[in-house]
This record gives sequence, structure tokens and C-alpha cells, in this order.
Amino acid sequence: MIRLSVNALLNFHPKAILAAIVLVMTLLGGAAWGALSLVDYVSTLDRAERGTRQAAAFLEGHADAVLDGGAAVLARVSERLEEGGLAALPDSALGEALAASRFGALSILDAEGRTVFGPSIHPDGGIASLFQGAGGGLELLHGQVDGLDSILMVRRILGRGGALEGAVLLALPSSSLHTVPDVFNDGRYSVAGLFRLDGTRLAGMGGAGIGRLPALEPGAESGERDWTIGGKGGGDGVVIGLKRMRDFPAVAAVALPRAVVLEPWSSRLQHGFTMVGVSVVALFGLAALGWASLRREAAARDALRDANARLEQRVEERTADLRSLNQRLVRALAEKERANQAKARFLSAANHDLRQPFQALRLFHHLLMERLKESRERSIAEKMGEALDSGEKLLHALLEVATLDAGVVRPNIAEVSIATVLDGVAAEFRGLAADKRLDLRVRACDAMVRTDATLLTRMLGDLLRNAIAYTPAGGVVVGCRRRGQWLRIEVWDTGPGIAAEHLDAIFEDFVQLGNPERDRRRGLGLGLPKVRRKAALLGHAVEVRSRPGQGSVFSVMVPLAASESRMDAAAPAPAGRAEDFAARLILIVEDDPVQSAGMQLLLESWGHDVLVAADGPAALATLRAAPRCPDVILSDFRLPGPLTGAETVTRAAEQEGRPIPGIILTGDTGPERIREAVAAGCRLLHKPVTPDVLRDALNALGAERVPVRQSQPSAA
Repeated sequence: MIRLSVNALLNFHPKAILAAIVLVMTLLGGAAWGALSLVDYVSTLDRAERGTRQAAAFLEGHADAVLDGGAAVLARVSERLEEGGLAALPDSALGEALAASRFGALSILDAEGRTVFGPSIHPDGGIASLFQGAGGGLELLHGQVDGLDSILMVRRILGRGGALEGAVLLALPSSSLHTVPDVFNDGRYSVAGLFRLDGTRLAGMGGAGIGRLPALEPGAESGERDWTIGGKGGGDGVVIGLKRMRDFPAVAAVALPRAVVLEPWSSRLQHGFTMVGVSVVALFGLAALGWASLRREAAARDALRDANARLEQRVEERTADLRSLNQRLVRALAEKERANQAKARFLSAANHDLRQPFQALRLFHHLLMERLKESRERSIAEKMGEALDSGEKLLHALLEVATLDAGVVRPNIAEVSIATVLDGVAAEFRGLAADKRLDLRVRACDAMVRTDATLLTRMLGDLLRNAIAYTPAGGVVVGCRRRGQWLRIEVWDTGPGIAAEHLDAIFEDFVQLGNPERDRRRGLGLGLPKVRRKAALLGHAVEVRSRPGQGSVFSVMVPLAASESRMDAAAPAPAGRAEDFAARLILIVEDDPVQSAGMQLLLESWGHDVLVAADGPAALATLRAAPRCPDVILSDFRLPGPLTGAETVTRAAEQEGRPIPGIILTGDTGPERIREAVAAGCRLLHKPVTPDVLRDALNALGAERVPVRQSQPSAA
């Protein structure tokens, strides 16, 4: 009965039934496609928002590293001037001002805006903008110094009565922040840079401002989809990521136009429209065929359903394969990350734990050498010293790698005469080349480059040391070639050369070609990795070309200076060792009894008075019982109990009511520990420390003596 009724209905209204089928299928397909497109639209914007926030956070970290050192020296200069006014500049603040010049162009202005020290700096809002606002806090402005865009760090000088006496400015070139924005600037970003809280741009690229910013707590992040440059509504808008700096009144911002963000989605949308159109045409074709024959239409629908089922099955199979492959890739990446972290932890722990016995050995070796008189016995002790030197070279190389990875090395970029750098490197290695009967030649070059002279010298020294070590006969040539706005510094050798498949591996840690026995006389395998790290820090490119059997060429690309000045900076005269100061009271805080005993014997042999404590609380108790404050606290960084060495020095100063000079001895080269020790303001020495280095560190602290503390009557 039901089958007969359906057949009768089909025979009675064939056009209506076919039209209804086409309409229903079109609506269902359109609704499904629309829902998927909407989900894809929201997901695309969410990914772009997360990406801009991550980029802004990365830019904020880079900006904080660049501005932190300048802010510290700016604070010291302004404090000196607030204590004695501008009249104290020649007496107390001039040295601080000159020392601050290595971070950027420093200028001091009086209350009328006249420059009393340093170059002329031109803020965008004029000199008057420097004296707007109240208080003496740090402000950031944008301006020009010698025609270069710069970030101006401003502190106003307030007199004792609170009257405005002037301002101190430190101008950092905006180009010092361009390394990170250049990475993000792939031709699509409209904004990538550092901005004031009112939206004015300080450095970077894009518009001159981003309008009124939302209220952000220091360190907070924000990402908004409908933002427009200028902060007004309308237009296509941008997806913007914001990260407010914790220590500075500025915000890092990275923005991406919505049109660019939605470009892949728009492409998928157009393809979807095409597929929908094709589907509709196919449906009408099927309807036309069904109009001719209902049976053939039914067969065609069955065939289409079978084809769709097979297609979905294939898609599911391919999706399952891709999912399995992605899971394997994720596991492989996680395993690699765990291996890298384990290696880093192993190197840091081994570096620290090995430095402790090396430090004790170095101290007792020094004392032993002072007591031995027989030449044969001294010869044995000298061999022992050579073995210690070999081990310390490896530890110092590991320390340099760990320091570069920690991010505490900040380059001092300036105009440098390349001739001075090459002459210094050649003088250092000419004797080593002569010992191997190699011809070392340096081609003269009078170019001026913008780089850190110390880091560039060390890079070229590592390359030259490698060239001499791996060249059995012939010679080594160092020369320069101009390439547009760059200077290419090349080190040629006539060594055995490097196979093409090994050119990338030689820059990895501890990789040495042709030295399977790990002969220490042929290096440690850390020279080229250190070159790669320093080049990345300076923004220089390192390249290598080699032909097996003919030799190799290592090159460093360094930017030329804006002005090709031929004036060479006068080399500072080598400073002799400071004379030893009179005997002082020194507190040793060390939990290792061997280390403590060796250090005590050494210091007492120099005529100093020594107090000993095993941890932070014991050191504070020892100070309370001592007749006077110690002149120096010499402490290990890692101590048992609640206090580290740096915290012990700080607590001791609070207890005594005066600052106490501190020297932190540590074998820990982990990035976090290095940053903590440097932030504590103590002099940092890495174990093992030679007695000469320790003596120089003590002498550098000065000869200030602390008066004897008056004993207080005890309570009844």
C-alpha cells in the first residue's frame, strides 16, 4: 500500500518532487559549507591573534634587554646630579656621564633647555616636551641624534626643594631594535615596533602611531581583532598584539592587516563558492536526467552515494595516515627537545661540579709552589699546573658558550677601525704561525665598520686559530672585500679543506673533523660554535667555502660605518697590576671545608684577617659577634640553607646598615644563575679562580676601611 502510494505520488508530481530534492540538497550543502566557513574564519583570526601576541612578547623581551643597561646608567647620572645639582657635574657626575656614553649618546640640559654636556638631541616634540609632566621618573621619547632616529630615555633633575633644574637624556639608536622587527617584517605587517603608552612610535616600522592604547598592567598582553591604526573604528582594521614592558613606560606592538590574515580564508571561500556552483549544476543535471527517467535517476543517485562513500573512506584513511605521521613528528620533536634540555642540564651541572675541585686544586697548587724549593719538586708541581691549565681551558670555553646562550652578553656597537682589529689579531697569532712555519699575511684595509670591537676580535681570533691549527704547510691570509654597504672579512688557509656534507656540522658544539682521538692540542670543538653565537648576537653573517685538498675560506659580513673615518682610536696603555692594599678583614662564606681551608690559607698568606662561615645564617651570626664590619665578603653562590651567596651579601649590608663589597665565586654557568648573580651587584668570578685573578678582584674593590663597631652594653 505504501509503495503504491509513493509511486502514485511520483507519477502525479514529478517536477515538484525533483525541484524539492534539488532545493533541499542545495540548502543543506550551503548551510554545512557556511558553518565550516564561519568556524574557519574564527579560527584564522584566533591564530593570527595568538601569533601577534607572541611576536609582541618576543619584541618586548628584546627591547627590555636593549634598554635595561641604558636605564641603569641614566639613573646613576641623574642621582649624582640631584645630590649636587648641575654644579656637581665636573666633580662627581662627569665620570658617570662619560661611562654612560658607551650605551648611547648622553646629554645633560639645564632648566632652560640648553645643552651643558654631550651632543645636541632633538626630540620630536621639541625641547619643551622634555620638561612636561611632573616628577623625576624615566620617560621615553622619540627624537633625532646626528640625523639618526633614536629612542630618548629622559630623567628630569629635581633640586632639593623639588624645583626643576634640568634633564638627563640618553639616546639609543632606533636601529638597535631593528633586528627583531626585521625578522617579523615579511612585507605583510603594517606595524612592528616599540610605542609609548599614548600610542606614539619609538622604534620599529609602520605608522607613526597606533592611537590610544587599552589599559594594560606592566607585563600584560592584549590581542584585538578590530583594531585600526589610529585607534578609530571603520576600515578593514588590523589584528594587533600588545605587550607592555614591566620596567619602562612603553608597549611592544605587532599588527597584521585583517585583509592579509583573512587572505587564505578568502581563497578557501572562493574555492568553496566554485564547488557549490559545480554541485548545484550537477544537481540540476541529475534532475534533468531524472526527468527523462526516474529509474536512471535512482541508479545515478545510488552511484553518487557509493562514490561519496568511497571518497569519504579515502579521506578518512588519508586523514588517519596524516594524523599518525603528525603524532610521530610531535613525539620526535619532543624527544629532541628533551635531549637538548638534558644536554644543557648536564653541561651546566658538570661545569659547576668540576669547578669546585679545580678551584681547590688551584689554591693548593699556588700554596704548594710557594713552599717548594727543590727544582725537581717544582718541576713536578709545574706539570701539575699545566694539567690544571688544560682542564681550565675546557671549563672556560664551556662558560663562554653558556654565557652567550644566557643572553647576558650585550654588544657595544660603535664605529671601529678594521685595520686596528686586524693588526691586533695578527700580532696575537704571528708567533703561533711561526712555530708551525706558516706564512701569516694580513692585507691592509682602511674601512670603518659598525660592530663590537671586542666580540669581532674574538671571532676573528677563533677563525685564525682554527686556520693555523688545521694547516700543516703553506700559509694563512686575512683580507677584506667591500660588498655594497658591507665589508667581507675573509680568512684563507691552505689546509686539507672540508667536504660539502660537513660544512653545516662544523658549527655544532664539540664537532671536530679529522680528530677522532679528541686530542686537546687540536682544540675543543667549540671555536666555530662560539663564532656562530657571537655572529648571531651582532647580526653578522658567517659563511664558509671549501675545496677538499685545496683549503678553506671563512668570511664574516660586517656593516660599513656611515662615515668612512680614517682616524684610529688610540689604544689604551696596558694597565699594570694594582698595588696590594693593606690587610683587610674578609668574611669567607663556603660550605665546602676543602675550599674554605684553601681560601683561608691563601688570604692569610697575603696578610689579611679572615672570618669563616658555612652558610648565610651562620655568616650573619658571625658578623654580629665580630668587632667590626668586614671589608669584603667572599662567598660561594650556592649555599646550604635559605640564602644564596648574593642574598647573604644583601642581608649582611642591611644588618650592618652600610653597603659591604661582595665577591661571588661560583661554578654554576646556567643562564638563570648568571643573570641572578649579575643582578645582585656583586663582582662575579667563575671557578676555578687563579690567585692572581682573586688578588686583582680584591684590589679593585678599593681600600676603604670600616671603623671598629662600638660594643653595646648587654641587657641585664
